[in-house]
Order: sequence, then C-alpha cells, then structure tokens
Amino acid sequence: MTCGLCPQTPCPTREQSVFLGAAMATSSKPLVLLIEDDAASAEALSLILRDWGADVAHTDHAEGLRDALAGRDAVVRYIIADFNLGAGPDGVSLAQNAAAAAPSSRVLVLSGCFNGSASAAAERAGFEMMHKPARADAILAWLERP
Repeated sequence: MTCGLCPQTPCPTREQSVFLGAAMATSSKPLVLLIEDDAASAEALSLILRDWGADVAHTDHAEGLRDALAGRDAVVRYIIADFNLGAGPDGVSLAQNAAAAAPSSRVLVLSGCFNGSASAAAERAGFEMMHKPARADAILAWLERP
C-alpha cells in the first residue's frame, strides 16, 4: 500500500510510521500525528518535524487514522491537521477524534483557505490555527511553546 508520499509499494514511510508502532511507543521522541492530504506538504512537514526530533505518524484521510496511530493514540503529543482534506471529514473533525483519544495533545490546524471557515471551525474546537504556507520557524515555535 502506498501512502501518497512515494510510489513504492510497500511504502517505506508508511511502514516506518505504522509497523514500528510498538518501538515508537517507547521512544523518548514526541509523537506528532500529521493529517495532510497533499503529498508534497506532508513530505515537507514530516522533514521539518523529524529534524526537530519528533516521530511522525501520517495519514491523508479518515480511514487511515487508525493505521497511522497503530495503537499509539495515548502517546500523541501534537496533532497537526490540514483543514481541507478533499472528500470526507475535514481536518478539524479528524483532529477532534484523535484528540479525544489523546487528551493531553495540542492541536494545530493549517489551512490555505481564507474565507474564515477553517478559522471558525478551529476556534470552535479550541484549536490553534495557522494559514498556509506556514513557515517552518512558526511551526517549530508552536511545538516548543508550553
């Protein structure tokens, strides 16, 4: 199965984030759940997050959420979700589901939408919001804030 980040089957990125769940659950690295449907954005964000020192679990849609977490829901420290995920639930809805299983996690919603719907949804959910393209230093500052 491919993850959308690369054409390889099986995908080494998905295998690393899904099938090493037990090993990563005991890791001292913070776990970031990345919900992003654009492959280039997901790859760039994953690189930034891994360079920062995080383990990254990625999904691009609702059906992949459980596989991405591989039973590590309770150890998710950060959730970064794109608002517009195409057909199906939006990123705020998926982040709410993930955050319910990881109540101590912090959530950041990213969106290139400037009509206010993403900001309003993020605010209603109590999540922080950044507009795309979000700068790497802004994302890192968000991660490092208590």
